[in-house]
Amino acid sequence: MRWLEQYRNLVSVQLRAMRTEVWFVISFQGAMATGLVLGMGYLMPEVSDTTAMYLVTGTAAQSFATVGLVMLPQVVARGKALGTLDYYLTLPISREAYLLALVTVVALMAFPAVVFCILFGMWRYDLALDFDPAVIAVGVLAVLSLAGVGVAMAVYSPHQQVTNALTQLVIFYVIFFAPVLLPKEQLPELLQFTANFFPPTYAADGVRATLTDLPGTHLARSLLAMAAFAAGSLALSAVAIRRRG
Repeated sequence: MRWLEQYRNLVSVQLRAMRTEVWFVISFQGAMATGLVLGMGYLMPEVSDTTAMYLVTGTAAQSFATVGLVMLPQVVARGKALGTLDYYLTLPISREAYLLALVTVVALMAFPAVVFCILFGMWRYDLALDFDPAVIAVGVLAVLSLAGVGVAMAVYSPHQQVTNALTQLVIFYVIFFAPVLLPKEQLPELLQFTANFFPPTYAADGVRATLTDLPGTHLARSLLAMAAFAAGSLALSAVAIRRRG
């Protein structure tokens, strides 16, 4: 019970600390998602229903990846640079509760953009998507499966600028070289193989399985894979935070 109380209080504190940024982040994430849905569509000579489904669901999955691989490490890196990270680590609180509070707050700021992206894509491409409640589990596991990588990246990077550069490189891979916005079969064989070892692959598959009737999706497999990645990811982040503290 004490752990849960600490977690709840830390979420409240982090939300208040970021209250001036919440609407900006939500708006920015929404604009990025809209830009991908529109911009990638303009690059294609003809957007079929199948292509549009991949584009919309892939953008939603990319937004989940952005939480763990861009937003979270940048928040941690900024806290490290300003000294707030070290301050929290000196307090008699659970490191894991603090970490999960950060993940929760960043995810709460990103999820509205995911919903907007899906609704906008449905309107833009006249799609009829089916909403399976399991999409919530997909989103949570997608964020958790990447959070540890993001935290470790921020903690071990020597400078905030290095963290920012690394996050941009990683998200560049997710957008263009992972089976997120396009079918896995369109990638070179090497990238098809390496995609099996990265959580965004399973996040995109899970989103498609819960929102569309596209063939070749495997919801149960994707959920299990993301759960395994999440366990390893959170363990990695806990080690990174504890070493920092």
